[in-house]
Amino acid sequence: MSYQQLPPAEDAELRRRAEEVGEALQRAVEALVSELGSLGIHDQRSIQAAFDLSQAATSKLLSSIRRADPLATLNMIPGPEALGQMAAGAARAGVSRTALVAAEEAIARLRGFVDGEIGGRATLDAMLSDWVQESRASFELRHKSAAFKAMSAVRGVQADLVFNAGIVYPAAQGERLDCIGLDALLGCRRSRPTGSLRLSGAHMPPPGASFQLTSLAGGPVEAMSDLLMPEYSTLAAERFETARHGDRLEATVSDLPLGQRHARGQDIVSAQVFRGLHRQRRGDGGPTAGFAGQAEPPAEVCVVDALVHDEVWPDIQPRLCLFDTVVRGIAHPDDPWRQADRLDMLESVQPLGRGPDAFRLPEFPRYPELVRDVCARLGWDANRLRGWRVRVRYPIYGAQIGLAFPLPA
Repeated sequence: MSYQQLPPAEDAELRRRAEEVGEALQRAVEALVSELGSLGIHDQRSIQAAFDLSQAATSKLLSSIRRADPLATLNMIPGPEALGQMAAGAARAGVSRTALVAAEEAIARLRGFVDGEIGGRATLDAMLSDWVQESRASFELRHKSAAFKAMSAVRGVQADLVFNAGIVYPAAQGERLDCIGLDALLGCRRSRPTGSLRLSGAHMPPPGASFQLTSLAGGPVEAMSDLLMPEYSTLAAERFETARHGDRLEATVSDLPLGQRHARGQDIVSAQVFRGLHRQRRGDGGPTAGFAGQAEPPAEVCVVDALVHDEVWPDIQPRLCLFDTVVRGIAHPDDPWRQADRLDMLESVQPLGRGPDAFRLPEFPRYPELVRDVCARLGWDANRLRGWRVRVRYPIYGAQIGLAFPLPA
């Protein structure tokens, strides 16, 4: 049996006061609209003129008071300044003094609650995103978009799409599984003259795992030229400066297009092969296997795909794993110490179906062709792949976005 954790008493009390503020605003605005109706002002355009508000503000105002939930009203209603303008317009239109006083008191109560108890409208919006579920998607998107713009400016570089995919196929021998790792950065550009793009990869094999990392051709990986797929990239291999740090390879590009002068930025598509990386069953390792990508550089869209042979992990559905990596680095979903770093977001896992045509991606039109190409080079049948996807718009910079498959015992 599980029990839902009750919120602290302080949180419950704050929510109760928020509901009271929302109820007062509902009653006050409904009274003003009702009195305007008795004066012959019924439709939205005439109400807009009477309140002296913009079309958008009037639409939000009228929509907010139609909500049964006072917290939803509080989430949608315009701020105190626009409400004060509404009250002044209603007074000029000839509503009663009683209705005006009620409206002015509700507006003052809202202002005192937001400024005195909450600390600002942005903080109130954050609270309401948990209390009013239908507001959460727009809240997250709005703030992720602002974070993307800020980090693009600070880092000096950005991409239209960050893409990572893992293709898992049975190995020729034994219980281990082979994997092709696909990585793409599309539309890369600088937002500052000093901006530079740094690329590095990481993998987290299970303890005791023995695997081999190679290029698609089967050779060692010593430089970006061993990974880059020039037929899908617009950036040549010689443009990268490559350095090795232990078992990590890092590539840097400093002269990407600057600003929006170009129709699109540069594209980088690479591939690598992990022989014997994954397990078919749990065995002595942890309970999951899977793939993850990181939102680096700042990007408008991040996509992580899992493409799995139909004999691999049959009847198993992956779960989404979002982690904050800023302080403690990349995370394994089996690590109990990293569960506190999980990000609570509205993203979800989308089943894609079977075969490359089912894996279409609007931001990456050649993706089905790429899947067929890399599979053919290894003698794999791309039509036997089934897929899942996580697509995140304006991913949080540095976040780890992963798909974890619970392994059978």
